Amino acid sequence: MTASGEERAATGVDTVLRHGHIITMDPDRRILLDGSIAIGNGRIVDIGPDGEVTVPDGTAERDLRGALVHPGFIDGHVHVNSQELIRGFAPKDTADWSDLELALWDARSPEMDHFGTLISSMEMVANGTTMFADTGSAFWLEDEVRALEMVGIRGFPGHFLIDGNLEIDADELEDPRFGSMPQSEIDILGVTTGEALERLRRQIEDHPFHSDRRVKGVVNLFGSGRNTDELLVRARELADEHRVPMIMHQSWGPEEVSASLDEHGKRPLEHLADLGILGPGLTLAHMIHLDERELELTIESGTHVVHCPTASVRRGMGALRMGRFPEMVRAGLTVALGSDGVSARRDVGRQMYLAAVGFREVRNEMPVFTGETILEMATLHGAAALGMADEIGSLEVGKRADIVIHSLDRPESHPRFQDPVDSLVFYRQSRTVDTVIIDGEAVYEGGRFTRFDAAEAYRRIDAAASRFESEVGPGSFTTWPIVG
Repeated sequence: MTASGEERAATGVDTVLRHGHIITMDPDRRILLDGSIAIGNGRIVDIGPDGEVTVPDGTAERDLRGALVHPGFIDGHVHVNSQELIRGFAPKDTADWSDLELALWDARSPEMDHFGTLISSMEMVANGTTMFADTGSAFWLEDEVRALEMVGIRGFPGHFLIDGNLEIDADELEDPRFGSMPQSEIDILGVTTGEALERLRRQIEDHPFHSDRRVKGVVNLFGSGRNTDELLVRARELADEHRVPMIMHQSWGPEEVSASLDEHGKRPLEHLADLGILGPGLTLAHMIHLDERELELTIESGTHVVHCPTASVRRGMGALRMGRFPEMVRAGLTVALGSDGVSARRDVGRQMYLAAVGFREVRNEMPVFTGETILEMATLHGAAALGMADEIGSLEVGKRADIVIHSLDRPESHPRFQDPVDSLVFYRQSRTVDTVIIDGEAVYEGGRFTRFDAAEAYRRIDAAASRFESEVGPGSFTTWPIVG
């Protein structure tokens, strides 16, 4: 449905994107073979078949020549911090990366947080992501925010917060609730419950959620049994008070289940239900190791979920073998997609493909997830999971102009006469992204970042990462000789 002439006149039009092959993701799921989008003040003023969208005199026009267009991808779970500076280094024979992570924590600094966030947000934008959420990874939050604003991405960063069991006796270090987290790491990272709450309140107040800012403060916690019940309950109250999402990890590994059974006599989701924090305002990332009752509790409560296939597959955690995400989606639950940490690229297109094909393989069923459902998870579900459904996730009049335009100059874009959804999910993914528009601003255009000098950014990122070389270098894990 296009806007009326009065609506266009009242809102104003800055730019019109014309002749696009547009996947709108609107309530009717229209695909416009020759569509146009009028943008004004960072929002979509009009959208429809090209002949029905008026182009006011003097308005800037861009002829898309039939290029594929869709809403920006939304990454429901990403860690943006100094971890990004050790990407590409990991043990080859274990999912225990604690030695690597401890080296990272020892070397952390404001500069590391800034440059790790910068490369992560650059990668997201270049892959068509316009919005992301973290579960809290920052040690120096404002240095992360500075990087996000430099790139122009929309996102929810937050302080790294664990407050549980900070004092642990030596004989308790094998307790499964801590997994591979050693006492030294807990000492480095832990804060008191009061300090955690104060940091949450401060980030919400400093970066208001209900504003036009792209970087917003929410309630994000580590979760996964690393936060006290007091913090979980009071954090939920804080989220409700400020009308912001609460986001945390949950049920990533089997050790969380055994720890909860030992401590509470119940599985993790049953314990969260007892605390009264399950529900639509809560978003839980991973959610792999659930039994039938936990699945029922998740669905009945309307708790949002983020499925992170690539992170799980890299470390063999079971998201495809054990995950109940198809059942969640069939039950009407909001299930977004996420890229997670250093396990894999910041690339929702990659998550779409793996989620689409992975369940077909392990369940020996067709289709499990269709391309259409997967694209909904990457856009509409992501927006809903992050409390942004009224603002982003589809291309509709009144919503933010967060738009991805694909290149025609890639082989994946041809032949031109294809099912546009399956073409995107199974062939193009993020490889053909040409332009990324956020709030009507092209922050990435023609394969180049528009707000800053990317070459200089890469130089500084590499220089910052080289400081890990004494502890984590090319020969740390490789089994092949590195010749200097």
